[in-house]
Amino acid sequence: MTSDYIKQLREKVLADRENYSLLEEYAVALSNIGENEEAFKNLLFLVKKFPDNTNVLYNIGIILEKLKYYDKAIAIYEKALSLSPDDADIMYNLADVYIKTADYDAAEKLLLKITESEPDDENSYFRLGEICNNTGRYEDAVKFFTKASELDNTDVFAKFNLAYALKQLNDVKTAVRLYNEVIESNPDYSWAYFNLASIDYEQGNTEGAIDNLEKTLKYNPKDVEAYKIYTKILTKNNDYKKALSIAKSAVENCDEEGDLYYILAQIQRLNNSKEEYIKNMSEALKHSNTLSISPKVIKNEMDEFLK
Repeated sequence: MTSDYIKQLREKVLADRENYSLLEEYAVALSNIGENEEAFKNLLFLVKKFPDNTNVLYNIGIILEKLKYYDKAIAIYEKALSLSPDDADIMYNLADVYIKTADYDAAEKLLLKITESEPDDENSYFRLGEICNNTGRYEDAVKFFTKASELDNTDVFAKFNLAYALKQLNDVKTAVRLYNEVIESNPDYSWAYFNLASIDYEQGNTEGAIDNLEKTLKYNPKDVEAYKIYTKILTKNNDYKKALSIAKSAVENCDEEGDLYYILAQIQRLNNSKEEYIKNMSEALKHSNTLSISPKVIKNEMDEFLK
């Protein structure tokens, strides 16, 4: 959407202030380019004039959702839905906010209602699958993601999430096949490599794990979990030199992750680098908000080391 188009709409609105459909179009256009506050003002003006206009309410809901005012977005979408109870777009957006606020039951009811009237709505099946993965209902997740994939076999995200659900159900072979299919169509999809690396690691295939971790970090050099597994493998293999290199890259790339400083310190300790160990343990304590280990445990460990 070009700035010229926005400018033309604005000029038309100023020339014809009672053309409310044009004003709504202008507000939606502003929202589409991120001018949400200005769009919101115009839509509020419209809803005062037309309090039961579902389109205006729907577009207000979209802006409130973008601004993360989820409770207010829910209230607006619910009002719009009460006026148009069979509107699939309103139901879908309301379900989306319910998912964001972890009200999965309410979201699921709406999405199932959509699939009753629109049985080929791939997006609704996908969101239902997400809900089931998030709540540990992996058999249902497989059902919904399979349906989504059948409706759109180009949807790599449905295939990826289907693989995840199957892995949780211990169907590792099928999960691996699906992850590889995702990579075939999207060779830079780092999460598929990471999940394959995790499977390799669990199965003791360190060579395969390292290969997939390298690819993970190639496409996503900020993947903290990939660094953690990689350094764990290298340390276990007594390859401290490379473990140090990987851990240092992790600290440099991952926004001062406390756990990564701790890992780096542990490798320095194994490498008999006392000063570096103390320095990185101290850095870990400075970033305690990103530590999965109690700062008290780290302090005790340092005290024990310095005895």
